[in-house]
Amino acid sequence: MESQNFSNNGFPARDNGHGFTEKSLSTIAEKSIIETILDGCGGIDVESEKMSESGLRFIRYLLSISRAARFGFIPNFSDLNAIREVARQFIRYSGGAAIALYTMNEVLEGEVPA
Repeated sequence: MESQNFSNNGFPARDNGHGFTEKSLSTIAEKSIIETILDGCGGIDVESEKMSESGLRFIRYLLSISRAARFGFIPNFSDLNAIREVARQFIRYSGGAAIALYTMNEVLEGEVPA
């Protein structure tokens, strides 16, 4: 007998047709976004000076769409919890994990999404 995945609300988890549930895709997207942010800011270690240009471009994009940044509040990119929250906000802003990953890839490639 096949076991069935259940979401937090007790209903069967939705499969997107590729074997991923929205929750698992969201987890993958969150980890990828966190990794990209860390690449752009040089990591959590303050002594590290290794930053990638594409990661920095993504951070600038995140700040450009951030409501808080418009009012002068910049996230603390040396705090992993703050980075995780920025990643989650970006996924919500994008409307889902798949669109967030697509948008992140477009920004990393140097194309500005509409």
